[in-house]
Formats: sequence, C-alpha cells, structure tokens
Amino acid sequence: MREPASHSNTAIRVGGLVAAKDRFLEEIGTTLRHGSPAAQPLFGWQAVETLRRRMGEVARRADDACARQGAEPADLAPPSRRAFQLISYLASGERLEEHLDTLLRLHPAERRDDRLDAWLDHTGSLYRIERRSASIRLVVSEGFVGAPDVILNALTRLAIPYARKQQPRRDVREYAEGTHFADVLRQVEAAGGAYQSRPAGAVYDLRQLFDRVNREYFGGGLASPRLLWSERVASVEFGHYEPATDTVRLSRRLDSPDVPPFVLEHVMHHELLHRVLGAERRGDRRRYHSARFRREERRFEGYQEAEGVLEKLARG
Repeated sequence: MREPASHSNTAIRVGGLVAAKDRFLEEIGTTLRHGSPAAQPLFGWQAVETLRRRMGEVARRADDACARQGAEPADLAPPSRRAFQLISYLASGERLEEHLDTLLRLHPAERRDDRLDAWLDHTGSLYRIERRSASIRLVVSEGFVGAPDVILNALTRLAIPYARKQQPRRDVREYAEGTHFADVLRQVEAAGGAYQSRPAGAVYDLRQLFDRVNREYFGGGLASPRLLWSERVASVEFGHYEPATDTVRLSRRLDSPDVPPFVLEHVMHHELLHRVLGAERRGDRRRYHSARFRREERRFEGYQEAEGVLEKLARG
C-alpha cells in the first residue's frame, strides 16, 4: 500500500555507525584473504578475537549515545539501526566465525573467480550484484549465514556473467523462504536490543488494531506478529509485511487524529492477508495480489471508503 515519500521526526542518528560497519566488513574480507584458512583453524585466529572485541566496543558506544538522547537502539534511523544490529550480532558468541566460514564457502578454491568480491551484510534484499570493469561485488544478506554449499554456489553463479541463472534463482528464493534464513534474520535484528515491537504510537496502538482485525476477520486465530511503525525516512508504503521476520509495519503517517481508525484497520487487514495467504506461484513467478487476495481484501467493511482516504493521503 503506497504513499508519497515522507519524513519521520522520531528516528535518531548516531554518527559513523554505517561507516564503522563497512570498515569492519572490509577488515573481515582482508582477514579472509590473508588468514591462511587452510593452514590454521578458523576459530584460532587472533585477528578474529581482536575484531570481535572492537565490534563490541563500537556497539557499546552507540548504545551509550542512544541513551544520552533518551532513546534506545530500536529508535535509530534504519541505516544506522541495521549497522548497529549487524555489529552487535557479529560481536556475540561465535557468529563472527560463522560469518567468516560462510564467506570462505562462497569462494572455495576449486571454483574461485578472482573478479568476485563477496560480502555478507544486513541488507534489505536477498542479494545485490555490482559489476565493475575489473571486479564483481556480490553483497549477500546475512540471512544466508550457515547456508549449505549448494545455495552459496547458486549465489555465486548469479553474480558471474554467462552462467545459467534460472535454477540458481529458484534455489536461492526457496531457501530464503525457509525457516533457517528467517531464524538468522531474527537473530540479527534482535542483536543489541534493537529488535523490539514498538506498537504504541502517538494516537494509535498497533496491538489494539491487530486485536480488532484478528477478531473480526481471522476469528482471533492469528498469533501476533512483530508490530512496528515504519521509521523509514523515505517511505513509500502505508504498510508492509516482512515474512522473514514476521513483522507488520504501518506508516507513522497514519498515526494521526486526522486519519480514522478504520483506515489503519484496513491497512492492517491488507498486511495480515499477505501473512496468511503468502504468494501464489505460477511457474517461476509469484503473485502477491492474486484474485483470491483481492476477494479477501474486499471483505473488509468500509473497504471503498478506506481506499478513498488513502488515495487522498497519497495525493498529499
């Protein structure tokens, strides 16, 4: 459900977090290239311990900076929040080793392509390919940490020119719809305490909206997803459902006394239908707004009136 770009007044910023995250990822790549993994165990690298400690220090400083502003990491602007989450995630337990191991398996010696520079990052997409004159950068979602070799091989094939793409795309998509990918993403988003439901807005509480819609249209049978107000600085959506983290987001632009409650309930109903119905597959294509979805959506009482209000909001 779309709206024009808007600006949030609630997200806070901590300078340098995104740049720090990028520097750490570059250091990880350097460690990987020069750590002689065949000669010594991955878990024994002193460089890894040093890197993990430094990541922890950056995360603690960012947490303190949030506290000085009377806020928490969950209140960070999205790019900074993603950077904080990834840094916190990699600084805990043996996740840095798991991250490194996955990168190693993205580049096994028997099929290494010197042009390919692979990164794992906490991104909003499954993968991103940046082709340059002498190199290819493949940026892969952290959700692929621990993925089997066949999936990592598929990601590599997607980045390399002239390789067949149809089966690799299918393999990657199906893996990303599975439980392991979703579990890893939830762990990343939970890291450092930045994975919190923030359902209470200035006017509306998303928990109350969910409860009403769940009771009226789903027989009260749905477990509550993670409920958040969207804090994206340049949001173009009134609502969004993220299946990997089971999150329903509503635009904070709707959190206004000028917007009737049934309009927010309509958006909540729309996103919960995405959660319940998922995608309809036709060959290699997926349709999210299928004929069945549209029929179920029109069951919402006041559907036409709510759509009219959203159209007026979209026109500004």
